[in-house]
Amino acid sequence: MTDGYIGDIAYPAVFHREMMPAWLDAVLRGLGQPAPDFAGRFRWCELGCGAGLNSLAVAACHPQAEVVAFDIDPAQVRAARAAAEAAGLRNIAFHQAGFTEIAAAPEERFGQFDAIVTHGVLSWISAAQRQAAMAFIARALRPGGVAYAHYMTHPGMSAAAAAQPLLRRHAETLPGDSTQKARGALQFLSRLSEAGAGYFAAHPQERHRLQAALRQDDHALAHELLPAHWQPFHIGEMMAVFAGAGCRYLGSATPAENIDAVCLPARTRPLVAGLTDPVLAETARDIARNQTLRRDLYMRGGQPLPPDAHLRALGGLGLAALPGAPRGGGPQFDTPIGPVQGEAALFGPLLAALAQAPRSLEQLARLHGPPLHPAQLNQAAQMLLWSGCAHPVARHLPAPAPAWALNRHLARAGEAGWLVAPALGTALPATAAEMAAAALVLDDPAIPGTALAAALAPALRQEAERWQRDKRAAWALLGVLPG
Repeated sequence: MTDGYIGDIAYPAVFHREMMPAWLDAVLRGLGQPAPDFAGRFRWCELGCGAGLNSLAVAACHPQAEVVAFDIDPAQVRAARAAAEAAGLRNIAFHQAGFTEIAAAPEERFGQFDAIVTHGVLSWISAAQRQAAMAFIARALRPGGVAYAHYMTHPGMSAAAAAQPLLRRHAETLPGDSTQKARGALQFLSRLSEAGAGYFAAHPQERHRLQAALRQDDHALAHELLPAHWQPFHIGEMMAVFAGAGCRYLGSATPAENIDAVCLPARTRPLVAGLTDPVLAETARDIARNQTLRRDLYMRGGQPLPPDAHLRALGGLGLAALPGAPRGGGPQFDTPIGPVQGEAALFGPLLAALAQAPRSLEQLARLHGPPLHPAQLNQAAQMLLWSGCAHPVARHLPAPAPAWALNRHLARAGEAGWLVAPALGTALPATAAEMAAAALVLDDPAIPGTALAAALAPALRQEAERWQRDKRAAWALLGVLPG
């Protein structure tokens, strides 16, 4: 443990699209808020980067950016630096440090940033480290800069907060490393459930959470359950903390959560709509949807865009269909309030057009006659982003070589993961077979499909053949690998 945090095992490399500049830009446009100029030169900082996958992706997709990332785990930082060196990325720096150290450093050492992001950190570190992280944000976020903050929240995690001390204390009595301790403690909680513990009768959702945890990756499970300072927060608490750092609340980086019609039960919406106090309104939303995790967006100063500027910002947002997206019809969205069927008359023309080529929202608006109302088009676009049907397109396509070099390094790991798509400014998930196939293409862009399949292990060939048929061309267009 380091200051109450897990230190004996590495946190698994996980990619979070919501922290990427292109995603932040698109969501801020939807919210009617100004965004940093991520198409130009900018500085991006990650607090608690782990093995650095997100920071590496930003550096590879934005050669003009300067990326700085921090983590307290020296082994993780060494792995991140090795990946950057293998990919030849010169616009990224990884620092092994706790937040108290970076907060105490002279201001000129790290400078100021256009975006500061942190995921999987604030609810799992000590109060002293959290206060230091906020002190750093208060000092290092530029005016007009955006902060992304992920954390556990009430009321969805309120009942879980009763069980976490039991899991942590029971784990301390068990032998083995943190993965073995976490798994053993979770099995003990499972036996309590099977024995009829009243906790599970009073909170039946915790039985579902327990079953989901039993299926979770062992390393992620240990980092989720065992930190000594594990703590969910009320949204009002976090808004006050960021206000103290000079930042105003903008909305969620999860687009559906900014649309009450698809994230709140119908009868609660009029009640929330009548609330004018932002803290009260967001607290009521969390109660209405039993929120468990939040991905908040904050900004240092600034004002919402005037209506005409908001319309221009929306019109300039470019979207591309993601591999596997429907080519028409009305998609079904799995929302916090259950499945919501999208209207085919609204979404069908948008999906059909995106299946042919990337389009701006201004272009998509003209597909309907009369043109869609901007508010309706905005919500439709945000839902397509959230559902994974579409993704923002980079306004200025970067040279793909840095992404290809990083992808070559990532693909050689020989397991499922993510590969960077510079045309989108993000990373796409890839199975082990897809990673193996991509590694061959990155080494030999001219390799034909027959030779590609023959070069793979027999267990991977069938899936690699599907990838060759269904995805290879799309990945080449998105810059994941050479065409």
